[in-house]
Amino acid sequence: MQLSLWQRGRIRLARARRWEFWPAWLFYIPVVAWIILLGLRHRHFTLFTAANPGMDEGGVVGERKSPLLLRLSQSLPEATPPLQLLPASLSAPERLQRARDFIGGRFPVVLKPEIGQRGRGVLIAQDWTQVQRYLAASREDLILQQFAPGKEFGIFIYRDPDSGTVKIFSVTAKELMHVHGDGHRPLHQLIMDHPRAWLTAPMLFRRHRAHLQEVIPAGEDFYLVDVGSHCRGAVFLNGHKLITPALSQRLGEIVEALPGFHFGRLDVIAADRAALREGRDLKVLEVNGVTSEAAHVYHPGTPLLAGYRSFFRQWQLAFSIGRRNRDAGAHTVSPWRLLQLFLRDLKRYPDADAASAGARKA
Repeated sequence: MQLSLWQRGRIRLARARRWEFWPAWLFYIPVVAWIILLGLRHRHFTLFTAANPGMDEGGVVGERKSPLLLRLSQSLPEATPPLQLLPASLSAPERLQRARDFIGGRFPVVLKPEIGQRGRGVLIAQDWTQVQRYLAASREDLILQQFAPGKEFGIFIYRDPDSGTVKIFSVTAKELMHVHGDGHRPLHQLIMDHPRAWLTAPMLFRRHRAHLQEVIPAGEDFYLVDVGSHCRGAVFLNGHKLITPALSQRLGEIVEALPGFHFGRLDVIAADRAALREGRDLKVLEVNGVTSEAAHVYHPGTPLLAGYRSFFRQWQLAFSIGRRNRDAGAHTVSPWRLLQLFLRDLKRYPDADAASAGARKA
């Protein structure tokens, strides 16, 4: 099913009015200018790459996900879902056997690239057939992770290299967008009638093309999004009211188990908002470095200037922490090496939704 030209034009106009939907290259022009200015002030344009000595290239680009997660699972096994690395160097039968041994019949499970971002290539597999197809289609190192039920939150933190004090910069509550069936309207109409889903209708129509003509039964929820990624359609809400001393204390314990991590975002699962406030039973899904975003700015209706203020402050902290780590002996990445890594990353997944959809179709 195709959207009409009028519908496409209406969507493009509406997205142009909401900066959260702007293409990254457009939104980041002032941010890049600010980074250059900070580089001039500090006389070192890539000083921020020393912000996380425990991550590949400081967690700027091309970093592996598993090293810090494995360390966390060893120090605080209750703080992260069990995971298994599936290296590309293994033969296809060896990867399948390692996956089978890890899963043991327990579904769902999460499959994702060892190197990736913004939800690219992430699959929540519901059965063994999906796992087999994903592995057959992949030619890169993968992470197989036990699925953790609950609500997902993005918590941006920074740790003072001198005192070790951990502070929460922002909390983002991630909502998986869904439509509510009424027994009359097909899925494509429910999407177009939804106050937010219609803004991403082209992507959602591609993702759910096999179900667009289906009438969703009355009272049944149909989830349009399965991963807490903004570019995949999740809704990000400002969760600053969820910050409590109990949450800060628990995050301090978690970060203590992540050597060399000083700045970035922890993507965590909690049973609900109350559990997050209490710092109770948190599960860390990913540890993201310098270029991860304090995603609370994508709360619908956030003023553009407020978004820029947050990003400017974030990068100011990255340079400051990087400088102190550099002075303590941490290495920095050269501008030329950083450019090479960014170009390689662009080739890896040129389209985030296509990558994930391809994994589902494989």
